[in-house]
Amino acid sequence: MSKYSRDLKIIIANEFLAGESSETLSKKYAISSRQIRYWSQVVAIHGDKSFQPTAHLRHAQARLQALKLMWANDWSLGHTSAMLNLVSPGLLFVWLDRYREKGFSGLEYQSRGKPSMKPSRIVSTHCNDEKTVEELKEEIAYLQAENAVLKKWEELRQTKRQQTKKKR
Repeated sequence: MSKYSRDLKIIIANEFLAGESSETLSKKYAISSRQIRYWSQVVAIHGDKSFQPTAHLRHAQARLQALKLMWANDWSLGHTSAMLNLVSPGLLFVWLDRYREKGFSGLEYQSRGKPSMKPSRIVSTHCNDEKTVEELKEEIAYLQAENAVLKKWEELRQTKRQQTKKKR
């Protein structure tokens, strides 16, 4: 989620394009003047379609094309980002940095968020009557190991309790 709404960006950019200075708007809205100038550049190019999500840029090939467009036309990060209607020129900088570091594979979309800590346990869809002998043996071995771990954990807990009682 963006820090500033799309509507606010367009309003501030239109005020700048109407002749208000970026420093005045910066003080009025507590936003950097550089950010305001970037927003106004995007609005000047794209108008009402500014800051719309660009799903096609999630693909590595499209990101590479964006970088090639910048290199071919000798554009700056800011101008290229404005031409591509990106939320921030920083996004293009990240792509460029990843491309220099890892090549094309660095441009692949990476999922966000914290990965799950739970191990993926394969659960058989067979009922007990349909399982083979090997599947049943494997399940018994797993349950025995799980039981042993729980017993050891309980034993350690009791030992710890006894030690704390002795200290008192």
